Amino acid sequence: MSLAEQVEWAQKIRAFTGIERDFVALKFCQTLADVPSWATRYQGKGIYCGMWKEVSNYPQPFYTVPDDHICAGGTSYTGMGQKDLPPKMIEHGWNMLVGEGKIYYSRESVTKCQESVPHSFKKEKRFEATVMGRLEQVENPDVVLFFCNGRQLEWLCHAYSFESGELVHGLAGLSLCALVVPQPYLARKPIFSPGDLSGRELARMNDGEMCVAFPFSDIPTLARNLYRIKKFEDLPKSLLR
Repeated sequence: MSLAEQVEWAQKIRAFTGIERDFVALKFCQTLADVPSWATRYQGKGIYCGMWKEVSNYPQPFYTVPDDHICAGGTSYTGMGQKDLPPKMIEHGWNMLVGEGKIYYSRESVTKCQESVPHSFKKEKRFEATVMGRLEQVENPDVVLFFCNGRQLEWLCHAYSFESGELVHGLAGLSLCALVVPQPYLARKPIFSPGDLSGRELARMNDGEMCVAFPFSDIPTLARNLYRIKKFEDLPKSLLR
C-alpha cells in the first residue's frame, strides 16, 4: 500500500463522514532501528491518549519511547511495557484512583476491569517505540483511530459490516488506550469506546464524541464501502412520534 493510496482513502472517508479531526495512525516499532526516518522524536513529556490530539500540532509524524510518557498505564496498556515507579508514586496513584467519589471503589475493582479486557498486551514490553501521526502521513500503520459522533460512528461500523456481516464491538469502564489500542492489533478487529474521564479530557473529546479504532488493513474497505451503504434512513412520519 502506498502513501498516495492512504491519502486517497482518508479523503474519501472524510468527504463521506464529515469528520473534522485528524485520523490518528499508530505504528508500533519492536526496536528503535524500526522507527522510520521520517518520524521525529516527541518533544517533552506527555500522556499516550493526549498525544493523539497532539498529532495535529506536529507537521510530521513523531515517535515516542517509554521515557516520554508520564502515565505508566499508557505504556503498559499499549505494548511498551510496565514502567518502574517509586513506591510513593504508585501509592499516590492508587489514592487518586480508588475510593468513594473517585474512579473505582477498590483496588479489586480496578484489577477486575483490567483482567476483563478481551485483548490486552498484559503489560508485556513488545515495542520500543510508537509512531503517531495523521493517516495521510504514517506509511503502513498498524491501527487507525477515528474520533467521531454517533452518526459518523454508525457509518463507519456499517461500512465495515456491509460485506463482512461482522458486528463491531464496544467496551467501556477502563482507560481509553487500554480498550482501543490492543484489540485492533492483536485480534485484527475494530472496536469503539466512549473512553474514560481523563482519557476523554486529554484527547480533547467533546461531549458527543467517541473513539473507534480499526486495523489499518480495514481502511481500504471502509473507504470503498462507505459509498455503497445507505447513508440516511427515511422513515414514514407516522413512525416519528
